[in-house]
Amino acid sequence: MVPTSTLWLNAKVTLVDRTGTRVQAGSLEAATAKIAGHSHQSVPLLALAETHATDPGFASGLWQLVEGQLAPASKAGVPDYQLEYSDFHLTDAQGQRLSAVTMSTLGELGQGMATKTGHPITIDSRLPGARAHRYVPAPAQVTTGPDAPNTPATHPGPGTEANDLPLPAAVSGESAAPVSTAQAFATRTQNRRQSLAPAHTGWRGALNSTLGLRLAPSAGERRTRALHATVQKGLPGHRTAVVVNIKGGASKTTATYLLAATLGRVRGGMVLAWDNNENAGNLGDRAIPAAHSHTALDLLEHIEDFTTPEHADKLAGYIRPQGENKFHVLASQNEAGTKEVIDATAFRRMHAALRQFYQLAIVDTGNASTAEPWQAAVDVADVLVVAISNKEDAARRAFTTIDALRAEGYGEKLANGVAIITQPRTASTQRLAEIQNSLAGLVRSVVVVPYDRTLDDGGEIIWEALAPATRDAYLRATAAVVQGM
Repeated sequence: MVPTSTLWLNAKVTLVDRTGTRVQAGSLEAATAKIAGHSHQSVPLLALAETHATDPGFASGLWQLVEGQLAPASKAGVPDYQLEYSDFHLTDAQGQRLSAVTMSTLGELGQGMATKTGHPITIDSRLPGARAHRYVPAPAQVTTGPDAPNTPATHPGPGTEANDLPLPAAVSGESAAPVSTAQAFATRTQNRRQSLAPAHTGWRGALNSTLGLRLAPSAGERRTRALHATVQKGLPGHRTAVVVNIKGGASKTTATYLLAATLGRVRGGMVLAWDNNENAGNLGDRAIPAAHSHTALDLLEHIEDFTTPEHADKLAGYIRPQGENKFHVLASQNEAGTKEVIDATAFRRMHAALRQFYQLAIVDTGNASTAEPWQAAVDVADVLVVAISNKEDAARRAFTTIDALRAEGYGEKLANGVAIITQPRTASTQRLAEIQNSLAGLVRSVVVVPYDRTLDDGGEIIWEALAPATRDAYLRATAAVVQGM
């Protein structure tokens, strides 16, 4: 049996009651004791503060305090207290403090610990709403080169090698010492700088702009800034994310396009959205058209022209620029058929060539896990993205896809993956909860995208027409994908 170490995420807790009064406690136990010490006419309800409720590391909800114990609330209501967490830190099973952390560095630290120790690491928490995270050792990359049938190692974070990350004594067996304190302080300094910068959006930003004030940003704007910082993180080389679900109509193409658009708008640089459907995909139909109709098949016929980076100007005849979205689309072959015209070898040749020109690639896939281009794309992926529509058939096929990935030995890569659940016009809340619960432990992050009528007709995707909630959801999803790179 593979050994697993469990560390616990703890924090200081600030209670904010309905009057706005703030009371800080050193731990969750101390906070619940303070609540229990007050007189209440009914069972006290607790909820997360906005900054946590909108953070992908937390799952919002309501909790009730009964006889000093917290449990999920059985019905909705106005919370008596909001929970604000600060001073996050890791402890061992005995409660000994090991290291200060931030939520933005937790993934890098957990992945680094798993890779260095060679066995899974679980970071759990008793804080209401905090998600459990499980990290598995990154596979060693022993073969290099454009033709190597590789399974790239999962990188713990931009510019950081897993073996360089220090480990808590409870995991490494070394004497107790502070862990990642420099990294934690640097992140804290960055967060402080972001919080001190005046507001640019909302009514606060409007007053700052018109009256020359320096009002602080809202919690929502601070959260957005943190997500932007994650999307803009430096990467040590080309990275590829692959979007999968063997069910057609599961929003794979939409997810591919909008992940690439978010990267282009927030991060910039050379970003490619690649339709790798084994037959005829429709990414080109959803994209801004180009002056040509060339596809990946045409590029393959001339791939020898792109063996060195100085031929970048010739790519213009094959890719489709996406205007203000600042990324390129490579369309799939435009004629359906039963024969795969781009096999695994061809995909690898194209991927080896294109990675010279693009820092990031988001690859759309077809509907057959047995198809060679599907398998080759999964093999080169740094991050897997499972696209799921909250519909019965799409959800079932998503889990069939997950089973196929695990059966082919991609369970560890899947554990570093992201699931994007798209809500249809009429969505079942019960099924959504069941999908989320079933994904627990299978992927690293889950993002729910609300229904957006502008995406319903299957036509060209227009960023400016998207609802703000849709853009926000894809910002969170994109940050989760980059975090895994």
